[in-house]
Amino acid sequence: MSTALSDVLVADDVRHASVEVEALTSAHPALDDDQWTAPVRAVCGLYREFGYELLLATATVETQPDLDAVLAAIDADQHAVVRLEADTDTLRTRIIEREPDGWPGLDELLAAAERLAPEIARLAGVALVLSTEREQPQAVAERIAGAFPDELRRGSLSPDRRRGR
Repeated sequence: MSTALSDVLVADDVRHASVEVEALTSAHPALDDDQWTAPVRAVCGLYREFGYELLLATATVETQPDLDAVLAAIDADQHAVVRLEADTDTLRTRIIEREPDGWPGLDELLAAAERLAPEIARLAGVALVLSTEREQPQAVAERIAGAFPDELRRGSLSPDRRRGR
């Protein structure tokens, strides 16, 4: 989804950088709870130093503390959290299609997706919730961009979407 949204912004010549939290924090053994935000903070800080006011950060969070931690690590003056959702069967199919054959973590990931759906639905601070059911990534990306047209064109988000305020 982040690629599709980035493509929409590129087509509109909106200056931005994309950050995938999972890619920055992927390690074995896993980073400790007090470590995983450091790579996110460092990379987002570098993009700000390079003059990128708009960061598209994608993260799969499981709990409110996870969301709060990733927002703190991104350390933006303003933000908008978008939660994407789909039916359990659709999520299951997408996960199976995405992961490589024989991947040992598949069963655990499928169980987690089903178990976490209700908790993720209760996350606070979400500005927009969109269903991806029977939707192509490009269409969802256009809906996200359409929900924040002025903010995305300026490369930053409006004051009513400020972090923790």
